[in-house]
Amino acid sequence: MQRSKETTGTAASAERPLQSSFFRKLLLSYMVLILVAVLSFGVWYLFSYRDAAQNAAREEARQKASAYAIETDKSLLIAQSLCSAMNASESVRGMYQTVCIERNTPDSMQLYRTQSELKRIKASGESLDIYAILLGFAGGNRLYAPGKVIALENPVEPLTMAPWIEVTNAVSLMKLKNVSDIILNKTFLIYADAYTGGTIHGTAHGLTMVLIDTAPLEARTESLSAYFSRVEMRYGAKTIYQAGEAAETGEWVEAESLVNGDIHYRMALNPALLRTPLPFKAVTPLLMLAAFGLLSLYLCYRYLRYRYQPISAITRLVATDRQEDQQELDQVMQGIVDLIGERNGYREKMITLSPYASQGALHQLISGSVEEGKIDELQEEFWGLRSSYYIVALINLAVPRGSRMTEQRFLDARALAAHACAEVSDEEHTLVTIPRDAQNLYAVVNGEQPEQLSSLFYDLLLRIEEAIDDPAIAVTIGVSLPQTDLDQLRYACADASAALEGMITGGRGSVYFAENDSAERARDYFFPKDAQQRILQALVEDKPEEWQALMDQIWEENMHKASLPPETVRQLVDEMHTCVSAALRESSGQSVTHLRIERIREPATIEEIFVYYRSVLTQAMDTYRREVAQDESGRQLEQEICDYINENMFNPDLSLSAVADKFGVSGKFVSMVCKNRYGKTYLQYVRTCQVQKAVELLQSTDLPLESIAVQCGFSNLLTFRRNFKATMNINPSDYRKGS
Repeated sequence: MQRSKETTGTAASAERPLQSSFFRKLLLSYMVLILVAVLSFGVWYLFSYRDAAQNAAREEARQKASAYAIETDKSLLIAQSLCSAMNASESVRGMYQTVCIERNTPDSMQLYRTQSELKRIKASGESLDIYAILLGFAGGNRLYAPGKVIALENPVEPLTMAPWIEVTNAVSLMKLKNVSDIILNKTFLIYADAYTGGTIHGTAHGLTMVLIDTAPLEARTESLSAYFSRVEMRYGAKTIYQAGEAAETGEWVEAESLVNGDIHYRMALNPALLRTPLPFKAVTPLLMLAAFGLLSLYLCYRYLRYRYQPISAITRLVATDRQEDQQELDQVMQGIVDLIGERNGYREKMITLSPYASQGALHQLISGSVEEGKIDELQEEFWGLRSSYYIVALINLAVPRGSRMTEQRFLDARALAAHACAEVSDEEHTLVTIPRDAQNLYAVVNGEQPEQLSSLFYDLLLRIEEAIDDPAIAVTIGVSLPQTDLDQLRYACADASAALEGMITGGRGSVYFAENDSAERARDYFFPKDAQQRILQALVEDKPEEWQALMDQIWEENMHKASLPPETVRQLVDEMHTCVSAALRESSGQSVTHLRIERIREPATIEEIFVYYRSVLTQAMDTYRREVAQDESGRQLEQEICDYINENMFNPDLSLSAVADKFGVSGKFVSMVCKNRYGKTYLQYVRTCQVQKAVELLQSTDLPLESIAVQCGFSNLLTFRRNFKATMNINPSDYRKGS
């Protein structure tokens, strides 16, 4: 009876492997190995992702810092060239000869020529950031600027170190006194150098200064707030500009100036930039890893159970006292053979060429670097382009001008476009692709019927738009003429690029084909002969409606009343670019800062081109208005300061520092305003007015001296007596008796 129970339990264990301790231990060992592998890979992945994300953030911050340094260096480089231009100018040298060598006063004609030369030099900088340039000769008491001469009380002294770069005002830099001109009192990024009369490494005979507006510098600094908590611009050991909170610890990024080796930029990395959240796309591999681990456990269980079958059969054989028939015994023996001799042999694997190899071959053909005699080999082995004809298409991905789109988004859209092209490829048409850049993709289609190849691109356009599924991205395709010789592939690519420019009249989101007779279709177009003069007059006279009407007239005559081919429209655009550029250059001599405009290089529609030139003219008009407003604001500020002093001069709490804090200027500036208006400093003017009122009260009233002192703005009787006697040479009580 006991024997029967034992054999029954053994048989049950053979039928259910998990009841076998041997099976469970074997399965557990595999599970531990799989779990350790999965967890190790997961931990490695998380640390690698964090390090990669932080390194990417650091690299992006370094690129931002480098771009910041380059943009700032552009302004400094322009300032350096302007100082050199003033040194090399013959007109300036003639003024120096007259003023400093001959000790004569320059006549009006020479002064006019010098100011015109300074205006021309300023305009040659072609930068909106340059506010003004200044020229002074050593020992002289004049500063020369475009359109004005600034008188100084103390003579100009050469710089102690040249060049000198600092964010300050010209009054502090030159240590001037009694100067109220707003240009000298306003804070700029100043680039100052010695004036040597045109000689290299000569003696300093004066100084040249370029005042750079700090607003663009502050805007660039503000744009870096997401990357850096503090930005510093240092000149040698001195910090000449800083923004943000001081960072005692943390990582710093440094960028060196290409203009001057003593200038470098230090930026404290924002700690928040290195905090790497775990987005869903980063968690997805972990979920896939967990799923893979579970699947591995399940497959391991199934595999061990299959391999456990021979042992199970032996157990059953033993449990039944070997009463099974010969067939079952044969099955047991076969199971043992399967267990001992693995039948998992190696299979032959077909080696196929990587898709990257085909793209590399296509790149060789386009660049013309294929060795002679290997074109046929590339054609057959890499692509399977065995048909007679091929056509090259250039697929362009674009967003409306002015819209922002990351490069990664373009790369994703380009990948979707390439996938859509691969889906179009079939037995009749072989299609391969290669990227040209982030927004353009070459596609080569091979087939027997050129007519069918041409019609294929309309279906390809729809497939790409559906694959990208982003209404902000416009897909346009330029198609070359059919070719039979792969040697002509580079020229076919050029034809596709030229065909893509057909969007200038047809717009985006379509297919354009290259034509053989495009040059014969050129026609005359309308463009007013006085367009440049009209644009110049509109800019100077602040009449935007006039150049708007001119642009509307050009559009109406050429786009509505005439149907011009793309070649003619391109000629029209070239002439319009030349006209606008010339008008802006000429306007720079009439107090409008010259605006550099770039020609649109990438394919664009005529609507986008007109919008671009309208925005350029609008920006030039805004620049002119801003310059006029700055001059008016300076005069208005001086008037407001004088009015405030006159209204509150009998207030005992009124002081020079209070007036300066009220208007956000220095006390020296307030005193200079009073000097210019009333011929006295602030304190002299206020005390004179207070004493005059006291004289009137002493003559016309019997008020006690204490009351008169309070009404006249003196804090106490002692101060009143001292100031009254200093002004009138007599005590107030004696003055009352005598009157």
